[in-house]
Amino acid sequence: MAISTVGAVEISKMAAPLHWWSRDPAHLRRAPDDDLWIGYMTGGNAVMRQRGREARLSKGALMLYDAARPFDITLETNGIYLLRLPRRSLLQRCPGADQMAVHVIDDLQPAAAPLRTMIEHAATTDLTRMRTGAAAQLGSTLLDLVAVALEIQMGEVEPASERDLYSKVSDYIQRHYEDPDLHLERLAAAHHVSSRTITRAFARRQRTAMGMVWQLRLEASHRALIEGRSRSVTEAAFDHGFSDASHFSRAFRKTFGYAPHTLIRS
Repeated sequence: MAISTVGAVEISKMAAPLHWWSRDPAHLRRAPDDDLWIGYMTGGNAVMRQRGREARLSKGALMLYDAARPFDITLETNGIYLLRLPRRSLLQRCPGADQMAVHVIDDLQPAAAPLRTMIEHAATTDLTRMRTGAAAQLGSTLLDLVAVALEIQMGEVEPASERDLYSKVSDYIQRHYEDPDLHLERLAAAHHVSSRTITRAFARRQRTAMGMVWQLRLEASHRALIEGRSRSVTEAAFDHGFSDASHFSRAFRKTFGYAPHTLIRS
């Protein structure tokens, strides 16, 4: 098991052979835990039972459960992410979220894919290299995205104002993506809305705002390297909005399948 703290959210990744465990009333009395949790299976199978409900999880599944209530689970996995979510913070964003415990989030609903991507990104990012306050913002954005996924699962209809906001923010990103100081808080301030409102508008289209920023930066740096306008990996990174060459190289390889230095002309 590996554990990382991302702002108010704690992310654990574990692998385990076939086993069963339960959290019963005696456990709750000895070690109370008021948090809500998201489980994200990257491989294997599980069966979770809580509040008279049963959920079966396989690769890619996302599910909310409640640590303040008894549950039992049978699990065999080569990878599962477990997100500890402060109850009060999540319920402020999505009232009634705790009633969605042991409901698998529909894989076809638009927020599922960006939530999986952001969990993986948050769990593997070296937070010590990020700007001051970025880890707290990343944790807050994760909470926002979980809330959006649950809201959509509960049937909330997208208002017309969100469709208009998505277009405006996308256009703004297209014009400013190379600015290294462009982040979610700035996007929200520029459009006089909360960061959660932007997260919700993008999640309905299976995207995140910063995911769009990173994609545009990577595509621009890729073109610059191919055309010979960037003469080093560091130059390609810093000229296109990245503040960390190592993070840029990892993201570049993941996106294009090869390292950026392979495109540098001798």
